[in-house]
Amino acid sequence: MIAARIVAGTVLVTTMVSLSTPAQGHPQQRRTTATTAAATTGADLVVNGTGALGTVGWSGGSEAGALSFQSISSVTGFSVATQGMQISRPGGTGSWAMALAALRSPETMFTVGKTYRMQAWVRDMKGSGAEVGMLLANGNYGHRPTEVSVSAGYRDSDWHLLSRTFVCTTAASSDTALYFDLPRSGAFTVQITRASVQQVDAPLPATVTTAPTSAITFAGSAGRTPSTQAWNFETGGNGWGNGELQTYTARSANAQLDGNGRLRIIARRETLTGADGITRGFTSARLSTRNKVAIAPGSYVETSITAPTGDGAWPAFWLLGTNIGSVGWPASGELDILEGWGTRPTVAFSAVHMGSLADPNAHVQYGWGEAGGTTDLGQPLDAKAHLYGAYFDANVVRFYIDRKPTMTIWAQDAANAGRAWPFGSPQYIVLNIAVPGETATTTATFPKVMTVGTISTWKGGVPFA
Repeated sequence: MIAARIVAGTVLVTTMVSLSTPAQGHPQQRRTTATTAAATTGADLVVNGTGALGTVGWSGGSEAGALSFQSISSVTGFSVATQGMQISRPGGTGSWAMALAALRSPETMFTVGKTYRMQAWVRDMKGSGAEVGMLLANGNYGHRPTEVSVSAGYRDSDWHLLSRTFVCTTAASSDTALYFDLPRSGAFTVQITRASVQQVDAPLPATVTTAPTSAITFAGSAGRTPSTQAWNFETGGNGWGNGELQTYTARSANAQLDGNGRLRIIARRETLTGADGITRGFTSARLSTRNKVAIAPGSYVETSITAPTGDGAWPAFWLLGTNIGSVGWPASGELDILEGWGTRPTVAFSAVHMGSLADPNAHVQYGWGEAGGTTDLGQPLDAKAHLYGAYFDANVVRFYIDRKPTMTIWAQDAANAGRAWPFGSPQYIVLNIAVPGETATTTATFPKVMTVGTISTWKGGVPFA
């Protein structure tokens, strides 16, 4: 919620995860002892991941011209492989280029609900920074057992690991392959080795059968402000460079109990001079539990929310690291459990924000373009309440809507991509409605209301199978 830049309903980020996002370069690979790697439990499905069989199992094409495939028997600058596949193109302009590494019996080897890891070591011989991506698909970008992808651009000619863990969500087909999205235009020479797809035993939340460890309720008479024992009113400002139009207040007109155990956050079209001395044309509320209630790592937190829709609505339920005062953002970490974007009324968004290993203050994220980060509920978010929840610990973050998993991010994948992992530390809760300047119009309907139920936390896992 803090640093996303929104333009016409799309988040523009400096991430290296979604294939739809421009790569910004990639740091050298680093290792971390704070993560638990997925343990391999299945055979490698890639037919010829090191090029040891020549060009067997490799194919591809490019709108900008034919690709050249060459098995190289002397891989330089790398200690874990001696052979590889070199793919090149002399130049040209186009909108797509791809290489496929064939898989062994993908139609039977993938099982819905099982966890797998795809990875490959990649080298851009020109150090061009052009994006190279990896996913699972056939040559027509179909027959995908997962929507998860990973991509990066490299400004050097060193070897880098592309790696993503994923849960199979759809059956594969006989032509499903390990798909490499290559530079679309211009000359390139890319080397790939140790390409693999294997079933793994990755860390996932445990199941607990106990009552909630803690709960924040909104009991009280209708119209009263929520208890200051749990909540702070964060007043004034218009956000962190997001172009927001609201003044946050501590008034009951913007945050009040409904008398039935729920909180109502209300964004209004009205002129008010905020605590920062600036007069704006909208008011709203932003509440946090900072220094009052913290969610411990290894916990699942959940609440029921009816979120507003339409122009000018940006509701959010999110977590921030309790150490933000000492380490700053994004080093503290941020988990956006629910974000709504009014002009996309049926869609619930989630995102994970962190710093990089090279620079904790360099923002990177797994954003709305990530598989599971954008969930279409099929009806407007204000049509009825939904349960939004998240589990986080030192190894994994998993988001849920109505207790069904949506997006899962593993710490080991983050480390492989040069990202820090701050989610082994406590987080605090934030609730708000922002008014984004990109969509708030003179005809937008106000007030906008977000209704929030009891916020429950389970320590040790999720309260469902």
